[in-house]
Amino acid sequence: MTSPRLAIISDTVDHTDGVAIGLRRLVAASTRAGHSMALLGPPAITPTIDDVVRMPARLSAQLPFYAEYTWSVPELAPIASYLTRSADILQIATPGPMGIAGLLVARMIGMPVIAQYHTEVAEYAARMTGMPIRGVVEPLVGWIYRRAELCLAPSTAVEQRLRALGVARDRIQRIPRGVDLDLFSPAKRDRAALSKYGIGDGPVALYVGRVSKEKNMAGLLAAWAQVRATRPTAQLMIVGDGPVRAACNMPGVVCTGSLYDEDLAHVFASCDVFAFASETETFGNAVVEAVASGLPVVVMGGGAAHEHVRDNETGFVSRDLEGFAAALGRLLDDPQLRIRQGLASRVHAATYNLDHAMRASWAIYETLHARRAATWLVRHTARRHRAMRSIYGRLYKRRARLLLEAA
Repeated sequence: MTSPRLAIISDTVDHTDGVAIGLRRLVAASTRAGHSMALLGPPAITPTIDDVVRMPARLSAQLPFYAEYTWSVPELAPIASYLTRSADILQIATPGPMGIAGLLVARMIGMPVIAQYHTEVAEYAARMTGMPIRGVVEPLVGWIYRRAELCLAPSTAVEQRLRALGVARDRIQRIPRGVDLDLFSPAKRDRAALSKYGIGDGPVALYVGRVSKEKNMAGLLAAWAQVRATRPTAQLMIVGDGPVRAACNMPGVVCTGSLYDEDLAHVFASCDVFAFASETETFGNAVVEAVASGLPVVVMGGGAAHEHVRDNETGFVSRDLEGFAAALGRLLDDPQLRIRQGLASRVHAATYNLDHAMRASWAIYETLHARRAATWLVRHTARRHRAMRSIYGRLYKRRARLLLEAA
């Protein structure tokens, strides 16, 4: 059987977040391997030339609590036209307007639907708005994922979350994720690369990600204040952008804005410790990139970020912010410990090979496609059998009637 044609639909394709970055990596790796995979998204925020299939929007609006994000309600007809013509399976990446529209269209045309759980939408909405809306958003998210034929979970935390949303265990499939181990590598270490950002000779901790409430930036900055109080030469680099960036203007903190590709890889490899206080991750791309870059990592125990850290071996998993600050300080004070844990991190990173993850993903897609084809064949054969029985039955009755008339 030929490989199926995949279409992935997402509300976020242009932003610097784990969903958009991960999807683009998967599509690029799949295309290099000769598979047919397309990423469907809303209209570009600014004029863009890329490989995303843009779906016209019926209306678009900025999120009031996160101006950098725009959600678009798409027109259904263009989605239906594209899927009917160019896809065998639809994968929903986000449970927003694009994902909901994709689900509705796929159901109308009889296309199988896979849904990957990328984001804690209900938790994010509650944290970013400061309003008790989790109970409103969560049932909608559960409704979407329960209607997928298969739900993909990139972490144990997501497996548990899907079960809590009411998804049957036999419809949850663990899926590996990967990063570019050539791009993110300790070989990119060059301390001089940090000087252009105003980084001096002291130890440097690094955070990479959205600078937003849901990433627990308040917790990270509180822990950093404890660390910095007794380590005046230590510095924290914050790479990324978001609505709480202004709150990061404090002693010992350098904000660079968003960095990409080689610039980002050099920063990862050239810092000393990765500090990540978010407790809402469904995977944690930045943590894996840090591990691949040979950094020891300090994380909190909530969410999925800690699943990439071997406690006391490749970094530290903390139960509270006091423990987080203590672990961060310990690593900044001990160069030999940083070296040992950094080497162990890079060894551990081999489990996040992007091409291996891509092949494992396609094994899942091909299995689903083959199962659907077999189901169609069984149903088609049954319909044909019923039709033939009906034809032979009518012929038999006609022959019997003729015989009676002849008699």
